[in-house]
Amino acid sequence: MTAIDPGRPDRLDQAHRLSETGDLDAAASIFAEVAADDEAPDRAEAAAGLSAVVEHMAERLLAEGEPERAADVLLEALSVPAVADRARLRVLLGIAHLEMACAQFAGAVEEGRGEGPDAETGALAIELLARTLPLRGRDADAGTVWRYGLDHPDRALAEQVRLRLGRDVRPVMESVEA
Repeated sequence: MTAIDPGRPDRLDQAHRLSETGDLDAAASIFAEVAADDEAPDRAEAAAGLSAVVEHMAERLLAEGEPERAADVLLEALSVPAVADRARLRVLLGIAHLEMACAQFAGAVEEGRGEGPDAETGALAIELLARTLPLRGRDADAGTVWRYGLDHPDRALAEQVRLRLGRDVRPVMESVEA
């Protein structure tokens, strides 16, 4: 077959079919390949397809509790210069990083227990986790984390958490005009 042979399977049609059947990895691979080809006449369509497929993949991975994989998929797509909706993909990448940060903060709280001389680290981990969770729509979980810190049996940690909770983080906004 030649490049102009109408019997030649169209790569974008194949990618769209793969996407519709749920094989998002394979679809993304084809879309990325075409979008990266400066000579491809359908580069813009491939770039839009790549963005849509990767966005769906990342949202699914985040919902399944796999932010690391979501970040990997997003970074790979963002490495394609022509990818469409870069801002949206970057926001999703930020969300993946927020989820990973929450996991790290929670791990620090669980591992260290923040008692004794490491109460400051424990209180910091509690504050960072409690302040980050609402960014992901998890206000109730944030309240639970604050309560854990405030009720902690180590009095030094509980006091540091109390001070951190009472800290006003709003002054940063005073310099911003509405």
